Amino acid sequence: MRATPTPAPAPSAAAVGAGAGLGVVTFLAYLPGLGRALDFDSAHTVGMFVKPGPPWAAFSSQAAFNNHPFFSFLEQLVRVVTGRTDAATLRILPILCGAAAVGVLTWFAARRHGLAAGLVAGGLLAANPTFATLSRGVRGYSLLVLCAIVATVLAVEDRPGRPGWWDAAYGAVAGAGLATHLYMLPVLAAHAGLVAARREFDARWRVRFTGAACVAGVAYVGMAASMIDTMGSYARVLEADLPWRVAVMATGGGWASAAALPLVVAGGVLVLRGSRAARGAAAALAAVLLVQWAGLQSSALTPRFFVWLVPGAAYLAAVAVGRVPVAAVVGAASCAVTAWALAPGFTGHPTAYRHAAALIGEVNAAGGRSCVVNIGVSPMLAYLDSPRDFAAVVHPTQLDTCDAVFVASWWPTDAGWYARDREVIAEAERRFPHRLEVRVGDPTLVLSSEPLTPPA
Repeated sequence: MRATPTPAPAPSAAAVGAGAGLGVVTFLAYLPGLGRALDFDSAHTVGMFVKPGPPWAAFSSQAAFNNHPFFSFLEQLVRVVTGRTDAATLRILPILCGAAAVGVLTWFAARRHGLAAGLVAGGLLAANPTFATLSRGVRGYSLLVLCAIVATVLAVEDRPGRPGWWDAAYGAVAGAGLATHLYMLPVLAAHAGLVAARREFDARWRVRFTGAACVAGVAYVGMAASMIDTMGSYARVLEADLPWRVAVMATGGGWASAAALPLVVAGGVLVLRGSRAARGAAAALAAVLLVQWAGLQSSALTPRFFVWLVPGAAYLAAVAVGRVPVAAVVGAASCAVTAWALAPGFTGHPTAYRHAAALIGEVNAAGGRSCVVNIGVSPMLAYLDSPRDFAAVVHPTQLDTCDAVFVASWWPTDAGWYARDREVIAEAERRFPHRLEVRVGDPTLVLSSEPLTPPA
C-alpha cells in the first residue's frame, strides 16, 4: 500500500455534486417509516413544546432539558403552516437537517481531501446508528449537528478580510446551534481554541462569539431559572465508562468501530501533526469535555448528547483516506456494517403510544373515562389532549373516576424515580380485573374495568 504525499482535493463542482447527491440519498433513505409511532423523547417534545401555544411559547418552558428551544420553535412553525402535528409531518424537518449535515460534511471533506474521502465522511455520518436514529425522531439533534458542522467550516475557512456577512453567518449559525442544545458549547470552545492558536482572537471574533451568545440568550432567558433548578436535581456520579461509550457511539459501534477507529486515529494524528490551529482546538475541546465528565459528574450524561462528535470522527477518517486512498475500502466497509445494523426495526414502531391513543379513543367513545399514569402523560399529549381525552393520575386516590388506566411509559422498571408510578400501578392492578399489554416497541400496560381488544 503506497501513500500519496499530499491529499488530492476534488474539483469544486465535483465536491458540490458529491455533497448534494449524498445529501439527497440520505434524505430518501431516512424516509421509510415516516409515519411510525413516536419514541418517548419525541412524543414528549411534541406534546409539551410543539403542540401547545403560539410558536414563541417554545422559548418559555423547559422540562429536564427535553425542550430543544430553537428546534421546537421551528416545529411550531411547521405546525402553524401545515396545520398538522402528526409524526410524518414533524419528522420532515429533522430529516432535512440530517441530510443537509451529511451533504455539507461530504462537500467540505471532498473539497479538501478528495472525492473518495468526502464520500467516506458523509457515508460514515449518514449510516451512524445514533445520528440516523436521532435524525429520524422529532428532536433537535440533527439541527445541532448541522449547526456544528457549518459553524466549524466558517471557523476553519476564516481568513482576514472576510466580508461582514461572514461575521453575521457565524453568529447566527453558532447561536442557532446553542439555542437548540447547550452541547453546542464544547464546539464553540473548540472554535475559541482554534482562533487563539492562530493568534486571531481579535475584535471580529469577539463580535462573533457575542452574537452567538445573544442569539442563544433569547432562547433561554425565559427558562433559565427552571434549567438551573433541574441541574441541581441530578445526582453527582462519575460515569467512568462514558468516554469509551462516546467513542464507540461516534465511530458507529461494534465491528463498524473496529473498522473506522484506525482511520479516525490516523486522521487525528495527521491533523494534529500538521496544524497548530487543530492542536489548539483539540486542547480546548478536551478541557471542556474533561470538566463536563469528571468535574460536573452529572448522572444525566448520555452518549447522544455528544452526537456532534460523529461528523468530527467521520472527517478524521476522511483525512486518512485522502492520504491513503485505498483506505476508502475500510471506510466503506464501516458504512456498510452500520447500515446493516440499522436495518432491523428501521420502520417499526418504537413505542405503543399510537396504539394506546386509539384504545383511549375507544374507551371514551363507549362512555368510559380514560386515565394515564404520571410519567406517560407528556408522551400521550403528542396524540391526545388532557383533560378532554384523558385524566392524569399521580396518586392512587385519583383512580376512583377511571374506567381504564394506561401506563404509557418505561414499563416495567425498578428505577427510583418511578416509585410513585409503581404505587399507582399496584393499586390499579388490585382494582381493575382486566389486563392488556400492548407489546409494540416499548410496551403499554392497560388496566380496565371492561375487557379491551388489542389494536391492530
